[in-house]
Amino acid sequence: MHEDVMADFVPTHRLTEDASVKMLQAGVTKANALGCKVSLAVVDASCRLIAFLMMDGARHFSIITTQRKAITAASQRLPTGYAPDENALSMSVRMGDFTNVPGGYPIEVDGEVIGAVAAGGAKIEQDVEVAKAALKALGL
Repeated sequence: MHEDVMADFVPTHRLTEDASVKMLQAGVTKANALGCKVSLAVVDASCRLIAFLMMDGARHFSIITTQRKAITAASQRLPTGYAPDENALSMSVRMGDFTNVPGGYPIEVDGEVIGAVAAGGAKIEQDVEVAKAALKALGL
């Protein structure tokens, strides 16, 4: 077998429910410390929603926007808000769940993006802080 031939199977990582719960709890703790109400979303590497929490008093539309932030961060393998403003609108039109609003972060383990976490519904700066706190709960 040649070394330049790709293997049929490769080891991979995946998020557990415990990891998702840790992130949600850390996000809620940070949001409470900041005095804001948010929604939190966790998606896997395939952009499927695996955990979601809407804090009491969070805005209804944060449900959709927060999930879009997580999907964007996982699929693009970058924190949301990375796209130049002139490209963001066309990207949103071409990719229905794309958002350029900050607050979504990919979850990376050993160089592999295994999902994403996002916060939404508060001021952008607060969403960013809450999402970073959620990510930090995994030691990342």
